[in-house]
Amino acid sequence: MNWYKTSNNNEIEKRIKKILKTHPFTKKLMNIYSIDTIDVDNNLEIKIVDLSKDFAKGNGKEIFLDKNLFGKSFSNFLDNNFHFVIHEFLHWLKRRHEYSFYFNDPEEIQSFVMAIAWEMINGKEDKEILKKIHPIVEKHFGNKERCNLMISKMFDKANKFLENNR
Repeated sequence: MNWYKTSNNNEIEKRIKKILKTHPFTKKLMNIYSIDTIDVDNNLEIKIVDLSKDFAKGNGKEIFLDKNLFGKSFSNFLDNNFHFVIHEFLHWLKRRHEYSFYFNDPEEIQSFVMAIAWEMINGKEDKEILKKIHPIVEKHFGNKERCNLMISKMFDKANKFLENNR
């Protein structure tokens, strides 16, 4: 009899989540996508089911693992099949990030572009506009390079808007 049959899904889920929340590799992934470890507890479910021909699936809220991934011990699962969890975990991280990321809304981006354009037509220098806009935009980014790239694109769009509407 497989060890997982004598365990309940809750125990296995807790063990997997503990690894996801504490391992340096997965903590780094969560940091990249600005996902807090509490999000793993509150917004991720891990279920062991019969997936027939698939090993793992996810839907943005749940990770489904095929019962056949679990061999004689949890360490066996970790050594041989945990990569399936990591694969689905990355999908989950990206979906959580997209769901919660403020600048995935095109209307928000357009609103910042128009605010920048407004400042430009009122004679403000880019440096002065940046001083106003950057702190607001930066609050929504975990990565400074991505933040600066977003702001640069917004300035470009504001300039193009003004060029096309003069």
